[in-house]
Amino acid sequence: MDSNSSEYARFLAYGTQLLEIHVDLRDMLADLREGVIPERDLATHCLAFCAAVTRHHTGEDTGVFPVLAELHPELRDFLAGLVRDHNQIAHLLGGVGKTARLLQQEDDPERVIRLQEQLNAVAAVLETHFIGEEKRLVAVLNALDPSVGLTGLTG
Repeated sequence: MDSNSSEYARFLAYGTQLLEIHVDLRDMLADLREGVIPERDLATHCLAFCAAVTRHHTGEDTGVFPVLAELHPELRDFLAGLVRDHNQIAHLLGGVGKTARLLQQEDDPERVIRLQEQLNAVAAVLETHFIGEEKRLVAVLNALDPSVGLTGLTG
């Protein structure tokens, strides 16, 4: 298969790629919340999760949403709402990151409890956010012409 048809297939799958990224992020968060990660590694994994979500949302804000807003003006208000969600999620992740860094410095059962509470809050907001994106954007992303040159979706 030549690189042009490979590139074309990649562009046609952007909506599917979004779903896969969301599945990966959901899985990471579930592992953190369900005790799959040993407590000694919890802080490090929390920081990795925060970085992955931040990278994904930054890519959407700078690479995906501007293109979609240009091509689909009817989505502009919805996309603006997603950016607001990203800001709220970033604030919540900032709290998770702060608690995780403190936990790295000193084991403290109270911090572990606090971290779990923060992860539960992130999970609630993130799930609602992901569902909204998936319902409104997957079909739109999968229908994009490959010449658009969409960047920034990867997590």
